[in-house]
Amino acid sequence: MDYLERTISYLTKNVRGHDAKLFPKGPAFKSFPEPTLTVTSPDCGPSSSLLDIDHTQDGKDLIPSLTWSLPASIPAEKVKEYLILVEDADGPLGFVVMHGGFYHIPPTKTSLGPDDLVKERGEKGNVVKGGFKYAKNLRSSVYGGPRPLKGHGEHRYFYEVIALSETVGVEGKGFSNYAKKDELVKGVEGKVLGWGQWIGVAIRN
Repeated sequence: MDYLERTISYLTKNVRGHDAKLFPKGPAFKSFPEPTLTVTSPDCGPSSSLLDIDHTQDGKDLIPSLTWSLPASIPAEKVKEYLILVEDADGPLGFVVMHGGFYHIPPTKTSLGPDDLVKERGEKGNVVKGGFKYAKNLRSSVYGGPRPLKGHGEHRYFYEVIALSETVGVEGKGFSNYAKKDELVKGVEGKVLGWGQWIGVAIRN
């Protein structure tokens, strides 16, 4: 398996840098080409920090703690909810991989951590302890942390926080009907107030 992984890495060593395909590059963000929210990670350091093993799938697979704040140009009362996506911009498949998507985050919430992503005992569907829902990722899990191919070099993981003026237009009703990324793309059209990002870097040699 290690040999196969490294072979794929060698063959795709120049397949990376899919920044133009990240969620905030979509048409809903036409009026917001640059980040306006400030996003930090108290336990992982400044943006572009190297993630420790516990924040990857090789360790405890914890999401980095995130905090965010609005700029003076966005009154807090205008925010109806937040949306957070986690995307790998350097995957070998030629497209951005979504490792996590969280929607219907209450407007009063300005931080997110591992405890928020725990599923309450007996809770059906895609509701987590933080009081919001999670979208369908590649692993069909609440969150899948970084795990770049061995030898493929550094991968940048974008933790994107989007402030919305209306609730995102997806529901994810039922036990197995989770929102998908393309639904989130459409669901935020005309509702974006601003966004920000924090970047974590992972590498497996």
